[in-house]
Amino acid sequence: MIIHPYQPYRFRNPFVRPSHHVIGLLLFLLPVTLTGSPPAFANDPELRSEGQVAQRAKAAWEQGTTDLALGILDQGIHDHPQALALHQLRGDMLATSRHTEAALESYETVLASIPTSLDVRWAKWSVLVRSGQVEDAVTELQRIAAIDPQNPLIHLRLARELRKLDRLEESLTSYQQAVELGPDMLNWRLAMARARFDILDYEGADRDVQFVLGQVSPGSPLEQSAKNLLTVFYGSTERGRRFAPMMSPDASPKQLKDWSMIRHDGYALFEAGRYQEAEPIYRQLLFLNPMDPLAKQHLGLILMNLGRCKEAISMIPKVSDLDPTDEDYTATVYRLGQCLVDLGRWEDAYIQFKILYEATVEFEKTTKEVELPPGIRVLDKKKLMRWLDKIRPHVPDLAKESDAEAGNGASLVEPVAPAVPTEAELAAKTIEKLGPQNTLDTAASLVGRDADFAWFRFVIPARKVMRDDSPTGAHDFIPLDPEISFPTTQQDIYLVFGLVTASYDEVPLAARCFKETAELKGAQTAVAQDHLIMSTNDQSGYFVLSRPTTGWTTGLYRCGLFAGEQTSAYTQVDEVRFRIVEAPRPS
Repeated sequence: MIIHPYQPYRFRNPFVRPSHHVIGLLLFLLPVTLTGSPPAFANDPELRSEGQVAQRAKAAWEQGTTDLALGILDQGIHDHPQALALHQLRGDMLATSRHTEAALESYETVLASIPTSLDVRWAKWSVLVRSGQVEDAVTELQRIAAIDPQNPLIHLRLARELRKLDRLEESLTSYQQAVELGPDMLNWRLAMARARFDILDYEGADRDVQFVLGQVSPGSPLEQSAKNLLTVFYGSTERGRRFAPMMSPDASPKQLKDWSMIRHDGYALFEAGRYQEAEPIYRQLLFLNPMDPLAKQHLGLILMNLGRCKEAISMIPKVSDLDPTDEDYTATVYRLGQCLVDLGRWEDAYIQFKILYEATVEFEKTTKEVELPPGIRVLDKKKLMRWLDKIRPHVPDLAKESDAEAGNGASLVEPVAPAVPTEAELAAKTIEKLGPQNTLDTAASLVGRDADFAWFRFVIPARKVMRDDSPTGAHDFIPLDPEISFPTTQQDIYLVFGLVTASYDEVPLAARCFKETAELKGAQTAVAQDHLIMSTNDQSGYFVLSRPTTGWTTGLYRCGLFAGEQTSAYTQVDEVRFRIVEAPRPS
């Protein structure tokens, strides 16, 4: 059972009632017999029209007698085989009764005649998602996007679902369509940048992030999100999901096996300084796998240590492509500088040693008050300066220009005594941390995450929700009339979800929803929100977004979903979006 604390008045929908009501008021979905219809309905004069059939079937359904409701519908379909509304209603009933395939057949009957029926396609998509037919659900979502191409949220949702299936190129296309329809949604553009990065379009990814940085105000949550994304792009831990650095694409299983067997031996010889023995092994490694970047770097160092500088330089990657956090980085740059001196390439050599000297000076500044762990290797600043002095006569102009730049930089920096914060300022900072947190920075990263979310298997917005009680005592909550577009006249909106695994304990969950454009500008007040407690072993539930007192206003809404007692950037585990559109005028 899920508990929605403090809000018993919200159960306006006849399909969901408070658990404290008498059991007769609960909607139990009993096992359904799909074959045979009660003969009493065959000659019932009340069932002659399609509308009367639907009305009576719904009444039986809402009373919990699903078998009776299906019997009424079967007779009505027999009498009115072209009544597509009855087929759709039958699909809805079967979808809530654990008869997945029969429900899909009913929906397909309607779609065969009306392929552009969005409400039926959303209902079919919902059944596919809940039943775990992920590929088919994505295909159905693509059909929905083709029917309603101007709805940006469909493209955004499709992009995320395709990403989960590792269909990254298709996912990027959907992100592009969403951003084109919502150019002001800068957080969507960050997700698109991540999608570009993952298919190795590094230039395009950087361009999208720089665009966002050029649009946001300094200090805004999105600015921090964009900068965080840049650290991913230019850091040392990721190269994008399509990046395969360890083996060439056409490597055979035997090559992979041979490569992995000798790699450790080569590295052990390299670490021991036995360079002549290591060289042939590293050449074999690169023959088996030309894309092994570490083997290239190590072979370059081996050749430099063997005095074969000209050959070594062709092996070493560009300094800009090396990882500064790698333990071999400084050794590589240092030896490269020495080789360039031996080859008389003075300008290049000066640049190498200058890079190391500046890095060493910066390291000393930042670790002045820090006790370094034993065994850590630190470059000798005096030795680097001797190399620079040796090279400087060969590049006087470059050295003079470099020294002038360093002098100008130093003159611009004036030591300023650190301001001691007052007691009032410290208290203000503490209070600020205790206040509501803007979770938009988390949202921007969530929208481009690599894996399925840890908590929710799916979250489906819907107009209604129904509870199905299985014979084992477990509860399953099922969305009815699923959608992501609701009219301004909509009362409550339900976010029906399924967890990846059953709840291990009484876990608090929460949903907080904002107008997305307002949230981008820093809004902290939620338009709608709900809290619930998942009981042990429950695997599905729903949030109720009650209609605001001022009514729903048109626009795009983003709901952050949270696990835990507090709602903050640290407890947000997923998100879902819907939009409010103008209600159609009565004709």
